[in-house]
Amino acid sequence: MKITKRGSKWQYDFRYDGERFRGGGYSSKRDAQYAGNEKYNQLSSNIRLDRELTFADYFKKWIETNRYHTVTPKTYKSYKSALKHIEDHSIGSVRLKDLTRHKFQEFINEYAKSHAKETIKKFKGYCNACFESAVFEGLMIKNVNHNITYTPGTASKHEDTKFIQMKDYEKVKAQLKKSKSQSSLFLFVMLITGARFSGAAALKREHIDELKSTIFIDEHKTELSPRTLSIPREDLRHVIQGINNIPVQSDGKVFKLSYEAVNKQMKRVCTQLNIDEVTSHALRHTHCSYLFAKGLSIEYISRRLGHANVATTREIYQHMFKETYIDEDAKAMEVLGSMGKKKKTAG
Repeated sequence: MKITKRGSKWQYDFRYDGERFRGGGYSSKRDAQYAGNEKYNQLSSNIRLDRELTFADYFKKWIETNRYHTVTPKTYKSYKSALKHIEDHSIGSVRLKDLTRHKFQEFINEYAKSHAKETIKKFKGYCNACFESAVFEGLMIKNVNHNITYTPGTASKHEDTKFIQMKDYEKVKAQLKKSKSQSSLFLFVMLITGARFSGAAALKREHIDELKSTIFIDEHKTELSPRTLSIPREDLRHVIQGINNIPVQSDGKVFKLSYEAVNKQMKRVCTQLNIDEVTSHALRHTHCSYLFAKGLSIEYISRRLGHANVATTREIYQHMFKETYIDEDAKAMEVLGSMGKKKKTAG
């Protein structure tokens, strides 16, 4: 479901069973969201009074209505992939009202055999949000995802594959500045801001304040995702010069690039520098690691990345803190060991 502001009023917009439903004139975003949910519930209740809806059918309707307009194309592709897993398994044909925690646990056990921890966690997250919606609509008595456990069947990718080494990070930045392509400029924006792909893709000319040397990142993953970031003036000048060479788009956005095109350029840069291949998202991870390595606080980094809270940052980048703990532990022993000892006086 898409919630947008038109003038001083808010409106909802979604599709259901191939039809488009819109409603506006609401004074707040919350009111529009509530009205949209009520309309959706009304439609689903009228169509599914017999409550014969299967897990696969409901999941499909749910992602089309609640995720298509609110997530990036890449993320929506992940939802579609999750749907395929559900449809290909016998659990997809189980009616929501007959779905039990035991049946879902068996499904996750099987799914986990061939997937890594982070993939399973994300998949369960998708299902959990879907179940919460179904419970709210009265199609399920309770959320069957509660206390579901799993043992990953494959190892997660090593953290090194998600990051650019510190010694190579500045080389990547210099290489991107050499290129005149839009995809290189896109990657450069991600590198200096730590923005997600969606944040760089949503960039508009009016988001850049040359006087204050800031860029507004228009992301909406959490309440703190939309944020204004300070940018080094030299870096901002490079961005502005690059944007001035790009034709103005009708929607006001600077870039019109696909996720695949941007990652293809990222791969090309890695090849040019003879470094391990990574995706564009590694720039966000490395932005965080780089600032942390330079002594910036985790609180500042968390806000700069637009995380919901510091705990989220710590969970994602826990590998950094493990490495730092060893150094800090040694310093702590030195400090604690010197307690009570008299300093030697010269003479």
